[in-house]
Amino acid sequence: MKKVILTLMLILNVSLIYAESPGSFRGKETHGFGFGLEGIGGSLFYDYAINSDMQIHSFAASGATNRSTVDGSTTLSSNNTTLGATLRYFPSENYGWFVGGGGGMLSASQSVNQNIKCYDNLLQSFNPTECSGKEGTTISNSVESTYSGIGLWADFGWQGYDGYYFTIGAKGGTSMKLSEDDKTDEIIDYTITDYKSTSVSDWKVAKSPSGVIMSFGWHF
Repeated sequence: MKKVILTLMLILNVSLIYAESPGSFRGKETHGFGFGLEGIGGSLFYDYAINSDMQIHSFAASGATNRSTVDGSTTLSSNNTTLGATLRYFPSENYGWFVGGGGGMLSASQSVNQNIKCYDNLLQSFNPTECSGKEGTTISNSVESTYSGIGLWADFGWQGYDGYYFTIGAKGGTSMKLSEDDKTDEIIDYTITDYKSTSVSDWKVAKSPSGVIMSFGWHF
């Protein structure tokens, strides 16, 4: 038994001594495919190693944020989709750190549905201006915003290697508007729920390519 353990330890030590660098694996296993989180949504990606230093990371990502009041009288849904590619540079073949930059197409949408009760009692002071003359009733309001643009970003992070790999990092950038129908100004500013300011904040996030990168993939 001791001989078996010693033999295994010897094999492990030898494999560590002669372990190949991350750069050598990128040079041999040029293709990678996987899934994870990129920006504000889930993603599928394909990586292609040009050489041991450079990699093209192409991906499709989609995410959604859904909110609602406790009684369901107001709902807010924001969606984001990004199709793009990033050119990544690995400064050292011995480590997995990288920096990169890229771009792609970005689209976003947001829908807000409000059913607001207009009070006619002591709570009347909480009524929005839209309730004027409609006390004792419920008013409804539906708003939908859409956006499409070109996203530009930079990213940095760390990528593992050897068959399967992890990527952990962050990306930051902006988007240039191609078209936008922003209806957030039409959301009723209701003091109790304050969903107007929330929707404006969510809309800004939905139009941005920025976010975290956490993914898992396979080399082949």
